[in-house]
Amino acid sequence: MILELKIDLINTNPKIWRRIQLNSDTSLNELHHIIQISMGWTNSHLYSFKIDEIEYSLPEYNYDFISYGDSRSYKIMDFADESFEYLYDFGDYWEHTIQIVRKIEGQKLINPVCLDGQATCPPEDVGGIHGFKEFKEIMKDKTHPERDSYIEWYGSVFNPDKINLEVINRNLANLKNYIREIEKG
Repeated sequence: MILELKIDLINTNPKIWRRIQLNSDTSLNELHHIIQISMGWTNSHLYSFKIDEIEYSLPEYNYDFISYGDSRSYKIMDFADESFEYLYDFGDYWEHTIQIVRKIEGQKLINPVCLDGQATCPPEDVGGIHGFKEFKEIMKDKTHPERDSYIEWYGSVFNPDKINLEVINRNLANLKNYIREIEKG
């Protein structure tokens, strides 16, 4: 079965979202990597999914005070919830809601695909939602005294409307190699 998901990065204006399709037997860990590619994150931080009040991530993230279900062992189809949460970067605290918007029975994809989306993902380590708002304001203001240092830090002028589905889908087509490289460290 194919699932169509809508991923929203909450508290952003304009809304930053992606609509993707993937197979229902995709593991939560694979979904993490699909989100990273689709949103434009760089997989530089910890993550967790919250489904039915239980958190799932990699066991190496476990501490004495918190224990996660292993995200590699659970598939999306293991859960009845039509909506759940994804948290990326426990410092900047990027909260996403994920909704299953459509189920396509009797079909299977070769690779996940990003169908649509809106707006550019925040840069890594920008300081969460408040830092992102400030970053966008400074980038927009050509006379701001800190703009040049922000451009140098980011590597270019920030385009808040940029989303390249062709590049995203090319990277999703290479998902298995991407995960293999990440896990090699």
